[in-house]
Amino acid sequence: MLNDRPVKLRAVLVDDEEPARRELRYLLTATDRVEVVAEADSGQRAINLTRKLNPDVLFLDVRMPPPDGFAVARQIINDMDPVPFFVFATAYDQYALEAFEVSAVDYLLKPFQEERVLQTVERLLDRSKGRGQEEFAASLRSLLAKVRDECEARVPVEHGGRIILLPVREIVFATCHEGDTVLKAGGEEYQVRSSLLELEERLGHRFLRVHKGYVVNLDRIAEVIPWFHGSYLLIMGDENRTEIPVSRRLAQSLKERLGLTL
Repeated sequence: MLNDRPVKLRAVLVDDEEPARRELRYLLTATDRVEVVAEADSGQRAINLTRKLNPDVLFLDVRMPPPDGFAVARQIINDMDPVPFFVFATAYDQYALEAFEVSAVDYLLKPFQEERVLQTVERLLDRSKGRGQEEFAASLRSLLAKVRDECEARVPVEHGGRIILLPVREIVFATCHEGDTVLKAGGEEYQVRSSLLELEERLGHRFLRVHKGYVVNLDRIAEVIPWFHGSYLLIMGDENRTEIPVSRRLAQSLKERLGLTL
């Protein structure tokens, strides 16, 4: 149960999917401690509403069309003082949840659970009384800096006799072809002088080994098709809709990272 306190937090809900906003609005309103003053279905609208309304907290979806949740938070934290509280909503993955927990930045896991929403509101009410505001702001800046560094990472690749620094976020998948390691990005193929194992370690947490011959960008998976004997077939979001098999041994890791229940 929430403590009997008259304080109500003024909140803006940000998610490009209306059903998610509707469910979260219902759960927050049921606590009788949160007033939803506005909703936004895009990052830019969220920034504009936050500047105008100066809410106490933003409930912010991580994964939206640009600008995504992290970009929105970065813009607001640069523009405003004091900084509103942020609660990030995410459907996956375990790495992201660990990053939030280490940074002391609160999050809600989709699908939303009533008990977890109540816990988050309690934390926000405590922080709104002045406890932990500086720690929260510092932790948020640290998390955003980590996200920015990973988003801006680049890999040297060979293409047309030149060395190109390829942004990691543009890579769809990596594979082995006739003894060479090849990256697929932007409709082109690039060779790298690294083994697939070395490349997997370098690319970061948004990439996953799904087969002995493939490392995929989790953000560029278009479809996941249940396959034989508990495995899967991935359809990637490149122009060729490349099909990539998932080995049975690595299928569990994929399920955990994507939050799959099938």
